[in-house]
Amino acid sequence: MVSAHACGAMRRAPAIDRRAVLRALLTGGLAASLPACGGGDLATTDPGLAPAALAGRYVRLTLELARHQPSLVEAWLGQDDMMSGPRRPVAAIRSETSALLADLTPLTPAASSHDATRLRYLIGQARALDAAAARLLGESVPFADQAQRTFGYRAPPRDGAALDALRTELSALLPGGGSLAERHTRFRRAAAVAPERVEAVFAAAVEWCRRAAGSHLPLPAGETLTTRAEDTAGWAAFSRPSGPRASELWVARGGGADAAHLLQLAAHEGTPGHHAQHVLAAATLVEGRGWTERLLHPGFGPHRLFAEGAAEAGAALLLPEDTRIRVLADVLLPAAGQSPALAAPLVRVERRAAALDLEVAYIAADYLDTSLSVEAATARLRDEALVLDPAGMVGFIEKQRTHLLAYPLGRRLVTAALGDGPAPDRWARFAEISTTLTLAAAVGE
Repeated sequence: MVSAHACGAMRRAPAIDRRAVLRALLTGGLAASLPACGGGDLATTDPGLAPAALAGRYVRLTLELARHQPSLVEAWLGQDDMMSGPRRPVAAIRSETSALLADLTPLTPAASSHDATRLRYLIGQARALDAAAARLLGESVPFADQAQRTFGYRAPPRDGAALDALRTELSALLPGGGSLAERHTRFRRAAAVAPERVEAVFAAAVEWCRRAAGSHLPLPAGETLTTRAEDTAGWAAFSRPSGPRASELWVARGGGADAAHLLQLAAHEGTPGHHAQHVLAAATLVEGRGWTERLLHPGFGPHRLFAEGAAEAGAALLLPEDTRIRVLADVLLPAAGQSPALAAPLVRVERRAAALDLEVAYIAADYLDTSLSVEAATARLRDEALVLDPAGMVGFIEKQRTHLLAYPLGRRLVTAALGDGPAPDRWARFAEISTTLTLAAAVGE
């Protein structure tokens, strides 16, 4: 279900001057080179309702609420003193988040402008922040309603036939006997990269994606990223900003990842994924336009939806299936000490299993909203969604709740916004979405 403020999100995008867009990314003139919803600057003379003032309130309240729930903020690159101080009661913060949302909502501009894009971002984040404060105060709403409040979208209705078709394809690809889940687990575990080789394989994948994306998505001069490995972790990989032009990419050595999954993680966390999002926003929005709210990397709201969605869609844009097979055969499997002959079957299985991601969200909704037991949820995650660590996924669901929907839903929304036109136009739209983490300016009316 598409929210009202994301105008035209599911419609075919108009043609875009790709060179103008990519030039504008590095000169601060990005939004002017793209079609967008609406038409003029914000109509207000109250300095307290100016975009900068509203953005400042949003940042302060987010950092204050994060003292109660640290997962709300993944990184803050602004003033250190804003992260410290005594905790205020959540109820007091909630009254201010509600006031911020009330001040923002009537200001929806009638035209396209930098302020319009900024306002759309702030409205979505303020709505999600208010929902987070309400949840900390004990409010409980169904999964679908929480997703609407958090992201401005709900998961699409379950398409059982499409999900069954994916499982049928996987069954034909997987060798051996036993259930589909057993054959999938056995195949993927057999293809896992040895822990002592994971860091080298991941670094090679990051470098390949970085070079390949360079001609499509130029990044600001001086940007850098480094890769590191952790022996034990509760995640497969993550990206952390370490400066306005720098990111650290971490990968888990002992996670049992295969080369196909490591390639996906490299694109998602690095370029064209989260690293690209970070450095483009720092150069274009923070330095170019003074949008200090983008010094904040929140773990909630439309920001997270479109950050995860763009990272997933960007990986798909850069790495169609035949390209993935070639990269595995030529680069990653040799680095892993494995046969290049594994490339085609591994990529085909990994991609189809990954496409079952919405099934995880449907199972999560049943688990959180009904009396579905832990044992039953674990079995469904294993058998229906083919999750390799279903017990760990139950823990992730309990902790992340609707936030886990950001990956499958965000990917589908961003992919739809990119359209199916010429590749240069799709990369131009992708650049805008990745920078602003909104859809409106990229898709037109």
